[in-house]
Amino acid sequence: MVSPSDFISVAEETGLIIKIGYFIFEEACRAFVRWRESGYGIDTISINISSVQFREESFLMQIKKIIARTGIDPSAIEIEITERFLMEYSTVNMTILEDLRILGCHISIDDFGTGYSSMSYLKQLPLDTIKIDRSFIMELPENAHDAVVSKSIIALSKSLGYQVIAEGIENKAQEVFLKENGCDIGQGYYFSKPLPEEALLAFFKEEGIKTER
Repeated sequence: MVSPSDFISVAEETGLIIKIGYFIFEEACRAFVRWRESGYGIDTISINISSVQFREESFLMQIKKIIARTGIDPSAIEIEITERFLMEYSTVNMTILEDLRILGCHISIDDFGTGYSSMSYLKQLPLDTIKIDRSFIMELPENAHDAVVSKSIIALSKSLGYQVIAEGIENKAQEVFLKENGCDIGQGYYFSKPLPEEALLAFFKEEGIKTER
């Protein structure tokens, strides 16, 4: 499996990320619809969007076309944008985010806490979810600094009405700490490593996510 860090920056520099991004978006939507029709009880699929792709002139139109072609319910889509997007904040970006929300999609900020974005943007942007970067999770609960930062991000996000997801959970102690401090969802190798589709569907069945039809 190739790590995104090995090709994303090159794809963005060459502009290939736009074609790659739309291909991934459509394939993810098709997979979600296929799984739902097969009886898997999943409610949301999260899809990363590059800031380069987001600025592409026909971005919103292309997303609408993919939704129409695949038949996915837009409310099942969570679009993940990076904190870098916050640093590129503009009226155009705000308008596109609002249009995505009107369409029914949910918006999340990925890897939150690693950039230098203004906290004031959190209350200005139409967001649904904040994802705490794994760098603040790795040494929990022992690292006092990371514990304070994580609790602060959770408290701020919850006060603004956002769902909170912690990335990079690798052990039970981290899961317990985050739950106790109000984190809604955990993500990381403690639960599962990235899986190809066949193995993922087997995992769904093992976890009781499959409803026989």
